[in-house]
Parts: sequence; structure tokens; C-alpha cells
Amino acid sequence: MDQLGKVRTRREFLGAAPVAFAAFHAVAGSSSVEEQFRDWIRPHVVKPDTLKMFLDPKAKVWARFDPTFGYLLRNSFVRDGVDGCHTLARYESTGQRMQVNFRDQPCRIHTYGDSFTQGHQVSDGETWQEVLAAHFCEPIRNFGIGGFGVYQAYRRLLMNEQSEMSAKNLIFNIWGDDHWRSVYAWRWLAFPQNVLDSMAGAMFHANPWVHGRLDDAGDLVDKPNLCPTEQSLEQLCDLDFIVETFRTDEIAQVLFAERTGTLADPTTFASTARRAGVDPGDLSSAAAIQKAANRVLQGYAVRVGMKVMERLKRFCSEQDKNLIVLLSYPAGAVWHGCARGSPDDPHHVDWHPQIFRQHLDQLGIPWIDSLPAHVAEFDSFKLSAQDYVDRYYIGHYNPTGNHFFAYAIKDRVRDWLSPPPPAYQHGDEPLIRFKEYLPG
Repeated sequence: MDQLGKVRTRREFLGAAPVAFAAFHAVAGSSSVEEQFRDWIRPHVVKPDTLKMFLDPKAKVWARFDPTFGYLLRNSFVRDGVDGCHTLARYESTGQRMQVNFRDQPCRIHTYGDSFTQGHQVSDGETWQEVLAAHFCEPIRNFGIGGFGVYQAYRRLLMNEQSEMSAKNLIFNIWGDDHWRSVYAWRWLAFPQNVLDSMAGAMFHANPWVHGRLDDAGDLVDKPNLCPTEQSLEQLCDLDFIVETFRTDEIAQVLFAERTGTLADPTTFASTARRAGVDPGDLSSAAAIQKAANRVLQGYAVRVGMKVMERLKRFCSEQDKNLIVLLSYPAGAVWHGCARGSPDDPHHVDWHPQIFRQHLDQLGIPWIDSLPAHVAEFDSFKLSAQDYVDRYYIGHYNPTGNHFFAYAIKDRVRDWLSPPPPAYQHGDEPLIRFKEYLPG
């Protein structure tokens, strides 16, 4: 049994780590583990034509290069919507998605997050922000970017909220694996082959970006973009560069272990597990290593998310801003909740674990969980869980799903805002700012 990849017990794992680490580097370039790591990396080498298209300012592609975040979004008209329709997504010069409702009115609400904030797969005007804006009678700006994690959305928030675009009330949406995305130096390495193939053309993104890691004390460490220039992106087409860059990256090693059941370096894996607060447990087989790697990755990612929330809370307190966090879900999690699936289901992921929710409570950050609203509505129908999910999801929310989400959070957001939205103000004072909308 290979010493690096198949350590029999946790005690052997911890005891053998220094020896194994030395052995790994002593045979670098020739060991079976080194070759296995190289083979795992190989499919992730980016094709030159993909980069050429991505960097072409005139190309009809989804994303554009950004030196900090790796990419931001371009205006797009993509056939990815409900019933096979095209969806139109446009972006203001200031970075937010095109505002439809009350765009000429003062804005006091900004939203941040990933594609479930951005409103991927629906057109301008069909996002949950625009549904809420129409109902509240006030504008809501949408700074969501598809693919962003908690850390990247936080960094974008800092950039915007220290500029002239600053707003008093910040809504921060966390979906599915957003915690995981925070810690990837290059999210591309987390994708299976079918996703790599689908994103090798017009939908290319997930190139290196700023990301967050933990130090030995458990504090958040800001990590820079590994490829901050267009020229440096060309290195992603070089297998040797990628192997050399990521062979010592702790999260890349966890991904490698999760995918292959092999430990590239037990010392690094043990250190990563400690920072994650996770006991790796049994490491006696490839399957055991994969399960341990999965738990380490989740534990590490959630802890980074908790540290981001601490920073975000501090920033909002210092800047006199209000913050609320939304917890949203992939279709599979909604299906699991509606079907009353077992928490022990191996295919189920607890995207927003109790430790994270408790941390929000300890920080005094209000939060809204959208899953109970889905389950409550499902219970009023005579549908299967799958038929219920298909009403709202086409990968992301369809327009009906965004409408549901807007009204699922409406009451809590309304009560959080002070003063209330114009639609809920009941004083005798005339709403002067609507004089151009009202007759007479």
C-alpha cells in the first residue's frame, strides 16, 4: 500500500506525515503520487483559443477579465431561459445589473452575492430584486456576479461601499457552495470534466481571483489573484506551470484527495484539517480519504465564511450601515427539504450548517432562511417534491422562482428597513419624490 495515499489509521497518518512529506519531495517528478497529481491537473489546462475569446473585447462571451476578481460580466443575450428562451442581461457602467424599476430615484438598498443574486437565466426586470423594487416602490441595486463566493462578494461589497455608490442597507445572499468558492485560488480545479467542456467557450470564467484562507491561528488571510494580468493568464495553458503552482496549495491538495482518494502530502492535509477544525478520522482506504477530504473542505470553507461575516459586521458597524444575510439553496436542497429527506443522506449537503447560523446570531446579524418558505408552500400542494422544484428551477430560479423568493423574504426585509419602503409608509406626508409618477 502506498505510504502517501493509503495510510491505515489516523495515528499512523499523523505520525507518518513528516516522513511521507520528505519522501514526496525526494522523488518529485517520478513518484506515482506526483504523476497522479499531474494526471488530475491535466484536464484543467486551458485551451489557448478559450483565452483568446475571453480576452477579446468584441467577442460575444459571458464574462470579461478583471485583475482583482478574475472576471466580471458583460452584456449578454443567451439562450438559457425558461421554455428555451433567450435571456437579456445588461450591466450599468457602475457595475450593477441594469435597473428597471425606479432607476431615477435615490437608492438605499444594495444586494451582493453570486448568480442567485445576479439573476442568471432570467432577463432584466425578472430578478427577485426587481420584483421587490416594484412592490416596495423604491429601487434596489443588484451587484451579484455568477460564480462568486462569499469572500469574493464581500470584497466587491467593500469596493463599492467605500465609493460614491455607497448605500445604507446591504443585503448579502449566500447560496449553495458559496463558502467553498471563497477558498479556491482557481475554482476551475473544482470542476468535473463535463463542466470544463461546457465552459470552454462563450461561458468561460472561474479563472484565478482573490480568495480567502486561514492561518494557523484560525484568522482570515487575504490572498491575491495568482494571474492578475491578461498576459499572466497564458500560464493557465501550461501544464507544468499549473502543477508547480498548485502542488503545494492546501485546498488544491484537498480537492485532489476528494477526487482521487490519495493524499499528495499528509502533512499539508493534517494542517488543513486542523485549521478547519475537523478530525480526519479514518484514512485507511481511498473511499475514507475522499470522505475525510470532503469534510475538511466543508469545515475549512465554512470557517472562512464565518470570518468574512465577522469582518463584514465590523465594516458595517464602522460605516453605520445595516446588514441582513439571505440563505438560499440549490434545487436539490429544496427537493430534499420538501421530500423530508434524511440528514444522513450521502447525497445531501448541509449548505448552511448550524455552526454558521449560530455565528450569525452571535454577531447580531439578522438572517433569512428561504427553505422553510419553500417547504411550507409545498405542503399546501398535491405534488411530488420533484414536480414542486420544477415549478421554480431551471438550474437557477426561473422568473416564477425569483418571484417566489422575493415574496419569501419580503416581510422580513420590509421590517428590517427603517423607514419602511414607500409602499408601506402610512403617514399623511405626500411622497414628493413620486411627483413625476402621479397624475395631477
